[in-house]
Amino acid sequence: MIIGISGMIASGKSTLAKNLAKFYDNSIYLEEFQSEDKIFNQFIEWFYKGVKNINLAFQAYILESSANTLRSALIDFSKSGKICQTNHIFLDRFNVEHYIFALISMKNKPAKFIKAFDQLFNKMIEKDQNPNLAIFIDIDFDNFKERLFKRGRKSEIKNYEQNEEYFKELHALYRHLYEKLMNTYKIPYVIIDGNNKNEHQILAEAINIIEKFDFSK
Repeated sequence: MIIGISGMIASGKSTLAKNLAKFYDNSIYLEEFQSEDKIFNQFIEWFYKGVKNINLAFQAYILESSANTLRSALIDFSKSGKICQTNHIFLDRFNVEHYIFALISMKNKPAKFIKAFDQLFNKMIEKDQNPNLAIFIDIDFDNFKERLFKRGRKSEIKNYEQNEEYFKELHALYRHLYEKLMNTYKIPYVIIDGNNKNEHQILAEAINIIEKFDFSK
């Protein structure tokens, strides 16, 4: 099955997705973006530095890259003899969730700009790539900030002060917008409280959720 691991930046979703892929034999982990993805890294650096007029191109790149990665993984998954009904593909965030970032980063754009992105977004979302189950790690802002600095990504730390209000707004709206999107696209989801828990505790909760979930529906 396709299982999406979701959450605010620095919520621990990548760690959880990796740990789940290790726990479940014959399953795979798809990272949101590879560390050597030069295009993504350039876009994210520009974004945090406040470079103007990159939002639409950035979001389009994210959607296309994410869709292509999953499409290729599904083909390889099938060729290797694995089947989604019994083996899992763990996604470190998924396309529908990226709409949250787009909505907030483009909030001051003209209405026609947002409308154009909505049309692009709806055309690029492939329903067969949506997760059978999504697990959302919820953290408060203090935990977010602590984890962000702990993981130490240069573009985030160096430009934190000028982006703090963006991070606060993103955090304040993230869960509400996420739940709204999951309901719109009819994606089953479960929320884990990730505050003051280590990766092993969160992993145990996620495994329990997966083991109890009825994937036959």
